[in-house]
Amino acid sequence: LFVNTEEEYIPDSESVRQQRELHHQPQTCTLSQCFQLYTKEEQLAPDDAWRCPHCKQLQQGSITLSLWTLPDVLIIHLKRFRQEGDRRMKLQNMVKFPLSGLDMTPHVVKRSQSSWSLPSHWSPWRKPYGLGRDPEDYIYDLYAVCNHHGTMQGGHYTGKSYCKNSVDGQWYCFDDSEVQQLSESEVCKQTAYILFYQRRTAIPSWSANSSVAG
Repeated sequence: LFVNTEEEYIPDSESVRQQRELHHQPQTCTLSQCFQLYTKEEQLAPDDAWRCPHCKQLQQGSITLSLWTLPDVLIIHLKRFRQEGDRRMKLQNMVKFPLSGLDMTPHVVKRSQSSWSLPSHWSPWRKPYGLGRDPEDYIYDLYAVCNHHGTMQGGHYTGKSYCKNSVDGQWYCFDDSEVQQLSESEVCKQTAYILFYQRRTAIPSWSANSSVAG
């Protein structure tokens, strides 16, 4: 009744092999895409329904995260680690970020004209009345990058940190006791972990990083 037959091996087609390799390779995204996902509207689960004050019925709502105000120094921490059940892994995705001209305008909540007239004590940051009206207030320039080398089990957080010198405007790599100059093309790396940006209008005019310098 049973016949011993050798299993026939059918190789995968080239397209299937390419898709499998693409799935296992870290994908590339931009910093702007990361912010878009962070502020994307999400549908709440049915268990999180809220009671409408008008119709008195439970409604399935949605939630959206927005930025109300921005600091002079913007520190962006990229999520490089993920927990899946008992497994912990490091995300190796390449996140492309701009060295200058990061525009945060699309990610800041749109304010009404009346909100600009709020007293200065409304916020613990006590920002001036007009901050945010000028489009330049939402433009940021990169001045430092902290890289992470290694895995979830161990690594080097501060190794090969990149900093832009405010005097000569050049980028330098700090790797423990070693310091060497970098080109701008070497700053954006797959190992980037923490990004340090400064509001362009907050950069002093004497700095080489200032747009009005020279």
